[in-house]
Amino acid sequence: MQSPAQGETFRAAPLVAWPLARHKGGMSALPRIVCTIGMHGSASTWVFNVAREILTAAAGEAAILHFFADTMAHFPPEAACEDKILLIKSHEGSAALDEWLDARNAVRLLSIRDPRDATISQMQRFHAGLQAAANAIARDGARLSRLAARGIPVWRFEDGYYRQEATLDTLSALLGCTLSASLRAAIFARYSTDAVRAFAQNLESLPADRLTKVGPFTMDKTTQILSPHIGDGAQGKFRALPAGLQPQLTSFFLPLLTQFGYPP
Repeated sequence: MQSPAQGETFRAAPLVAWPLARHKGGMSALPRIVCTIGMHGSASTWVFNVAREILTAAAGEAAILHFFADTMAHFPPEAACEDKILLIKSHEGSAALDEWLDARNAVRLLSIRDPRDATISQMQRFHAGLQAAANAIARDGARLSRLAARGIPVWRFEDGYYRQEATLDTLSALLGCTLSASLRAAIFARYSTDAVRAFAQNLESLPADRLTKVGPFTMDKTTQILSPHIGDGAQGKFRALPAGLQPQLTSFFLPLLTQFGYPP
């Protein structure tokens, strides 16, 4: 079976299923454009929200415009405002978007997960079929592969970066900020797995203007957290597939597995 980088699609029968942050050197030290680029299921929404909280604490809520975009068509009109810091959440992206980010020296924050487990996570949380889920994850992975090959660091879900408070210091440094201990602890607690799970289960209690629909699922427009957002986080999920499908999925994703240090 060809790898996704070679243009093949996966074919298989579907399964049943605060205190303030200090920014260094004034506002000019903060990046103008930040893009969180993550494989679905890699805790990329955690990266997005922690970055959003850090930038908001450093520059003020009115200075930040945050939104999702995989193409330039997803940009809101307000993105043209030069006095805003843009924080973009993205997954598979597009050539035009990446060219736009390159031209503006955007800060990119990358996250990945074993693509086989990411596929199963999509199936379990969003009721996707195996073929559709694998192909979506392959598109995410193709972009991450290109960017990582340029030397951009990548956080791996399996390393538990989202469970480590020290990750906030790394992230704040990339954003030109330093965090007080109290702010770091508060943000870390707000986006813990248990806190986000509870938040996702109570989205309907938010003001109506914060809510939207992504397919059949409710989403908070501020945090981009969806109602089925948190899975079990288990590793090796793909091993629950029928024995004949496991090697197919491994073969399909082998270039990604090799590049990012995942055992076959």
